[in-house]
Amino acid sequence: MSVKTLKLVTGEELVVEITEETETAITFKNAVAAILQRTQSGDGALGFMPWMHSAQGPFTIPLSQIVCVAEVAEEVKNGYNQIFGAGIVVPPKQLITG
Repeated sequence: MSVKTLKLVTGEELVVEITEETETAITFKNAVAAILQRTQSGDGALGFMPWMHSAQGPFTIPLSQIVCVAEVAEEVKNGYNQIFGAGIVVPPKQLITG
């Protein structure tokens, strides 16, 4: 599974599973929009919102509509995998001392 984040020319930031890349377009499935949510403490937290509510996908977007394609942060990937993947969460790397 190739989970990436896409920044579109519309300003939307998507977290997706890319299924195909060509010279002119990217095809993906399981798309969610990454949104900032306000927490009770007033801080911001990243959340997911369904993208293209009325369609299942796969979706194809021309490269001309994509500003950036990037790897997702580990904590974002963990949240995405809880929804669409095997539910496996990779713990943060820590130094083990004995």
